[in-house]
Amino acid sequence: MDNSLHIALVAPFSWSRPSAVNQHVGELALALKARGHRPVVVTSVEDPAESERTRALFHRTRGQLVSLLADYRAGGEADALLLPPDAKGPLAPEDGIPVIPVGYSFPVRLNRGVANLGLPVDITSRLEKLMIGTEFDIVHVHEPLAPSLSFTSLREARSPVVATFHMTPVAVAAYDLGQPVLERFFRRFDGRVVTYPGALALLDDLYPADYETVPCGSAITPDGPEVREAALAGAVRYALHVYQGDSRRSLRALLRALGDDWPAGIDRLVVAFHGASADRWPPRAVPRKLRSRVDLVRFDSPQELRPVYEGASVAILPFLGGEWLCQAIADAAVCGCPVVGPDLPPVRDYLAGAAAPFGTAATVPPVSPAPLAPTPGGAVFSPGDFASVATAISAVIAEADRVAFTPAARQTRTEYSVAAVAEKLETLYRDTIAAATGDRVAGRTPAATRSLHFRGIGEESPRKWAREAALSPARPDWINADLHMHSTFSKDSKNSVETIIRTAREIGLGAIAVTDHNEIKGAFRAQELAGGDPFVIVAEEIKSREGEVIGLFLKEYIPPKLSFDETLSRIKEQGALVYVPHPFDALRTTPSYQALVDNLHRIDVIEIYNAKVALSAFNLSAERFAAKYNIVAGAGSDAHVRQALGTAMLRMPRFHDPDSFMAALWEADIIARRKNLLYLQSIKLLQTTLDRVLPED
Repeated sequence: MDNSLHIALVAPFSWSRPSAVNQHVGELALALKARGHRPVVVTSVEDPAESERTRALFHRTRGQLVSLLADYRAGGEADALLLPPDAKGPLAPEDGIPVIPVGYSFPVRLNRGVANLGLPVDITSRLEKLMIGTEFDIVHVHEPLAPSLSFTSLREARSPVVATFHMTPVAVAAYDLGQPVLERFFRRFDGRVVTYPGALALLDDLYPADYETVPCGSAITPDGPEVREAALAGAVRYALHVYQGDSRRSLRALLRALGDDWPAGIDRLVVAFHGASADRWPPRAVPRKLRSRVDLVRFDSPQELRPVYEGASVAILPFLGGEWLCQAIADAAVCGCPVVGPDLPPVRDYLAGAAAPFGTAATVPPVSPAPLAPTPGGAVFSPGDFASVATAISAVIAEADRVAFTPAARQTRTEYSVAAVAEKLETLYRDTIAAATGDRVAGRTPAATRSLHFRGIGEESPRKWAREAALSPARPDWINADLHMHSTFSKDSKNSVETIIRTAREIGLGAIAVTDHNEIKGAFRAQELAGGDPFVIVAEEIKSREGEVIGLFLKEYIPPKLSFDETLSRIKEQGALVYVPHPFDALRTTPSYQALVDNLHRIDVIEIYNAKVALSAFNLSAERFAAKYNIVAGAGSDAHVRQALGTAMLRMPRFHDPDSFMAALWEADIIARRKNLLYLQSIKLLQTTLDRVLPED
């Protein structure tokens, strides 16, 4: 279990509603569990009966989610309360994989389709509690369209995030319409996956980035060639079409095309109905003129399709494409069955063998692809030309006969198996975690994992906890430290250095960092006056061209208006520490999210509690960032007036240099004594403007 990963697989669509994305998530969870990992499916539901389970898991004081998942992560069997109800989704209770319903799903109509999504208005608080309490190693969100559970998970995650873009019809419209929203958060993905190279054509235009190509995968385990050959001895030739999801329009178009022109080379058409899909979306009856040539079969699990695929001469993919197209390709691929499908990028990529090898960036396919000639492996047809369906099927059968492409000679494409997909994704997960956490201290938990802004399941409120922590007796050799304050050497402060030292002693601060704007003289003056009581960290809040950054334990002044990269280099050259203040305060100049991620290896401390921010959401975003990338957390009052000193402190072991300071921070508790911001700002305004308003003597 030491090498296993605790993985959140987030599905955006209602779990009980048949969906290709949900099926992929369920099959991937099983494959990851078989590899020794501990997957957890996070989803929304439309079944009112599940509300009782949601309440039992997420109740504020009596919720069992955190403790039950902790036992599961430690290697125990998943408790019955964590398991999904029977026949209500791709996973069964006996699979032993937790399925966590965080809220209801609501129907959303997009691109001539309806998707049931978990919307932020219902699921955000529960999702935040889940992320705080469970400490996932990685969060894998699927089809992160906005608004949805997957997209909200990206914002709330406290672990590295991988996203798979399945490019379902609903998502294609959502990515275009929601571009301004998703673009703001797109760089927060730590890994990006597409299921076929052609998906990059749209994504590269909307969201340019590096992507990995990993097919959706099939759970079907094919028989050997001898078994396939024996199964077909003396059998009729038939084409197979699989009805999954709401395929009513697709099936109706296919039957109309075959009714107009029956293809040469096949005797019958077998339509395999997915039980849950057919129950929810009953298809129309087969036209009278085709009834003698069409056989109907029902299946409830993908494995039941194995003999049907292996006995088929050709598989007819969803006529109009749709969300199940890639799944149908994967099922046919692992069974070695030739395919005939609509002339769409997923089909072209499959027939051309164009899937990029795992571990390389996908490339944008040509704008005007060349025509594809029929091969024993398949052909394409035009959905707008019904006659092309029979032509494509006949051509594939004829080509297979010409090259003696018998069932025994069929080559299964194992890279489309869900086991192969899970292996590739495991590699991606580990690479992503390594890139996100770098060489920072493994196994240590920064203060950010206990939220100062959000109440976890079964926890007391943050305010009560902070109040009790502030009143609790100090441990021997522990001190209170305020890491962010300004003296009169900052133009917007009226705190003299003498006032800072005197006030720090009065309120019991054992250490302070004087962080004047683009100036270091005040810090040196404070160090000289303090004489070690309190311990003074020489620091400077430097305004780079991309945003503000603090250098702690500086020896020399660093000028402003350098690039963010150059500023960090100057800090590190002095053997000092990089402290990023109020990193997500939208009302101040701060480095971009991407700039922070690109410099994770050089950032030592993230300020997750700044007493001066206008909105607690700014601090909450910093808290998530620190937890996600396992960066040690800092806090400071950002005091510009005497009354603000100590409104945010760290209770931590005593330190004397950068190394002992960093070691102490990993054990620190954050103490918040926030005062009314309007009151503090009013005092600051009065003190900094009185000399301009009052007449001179």
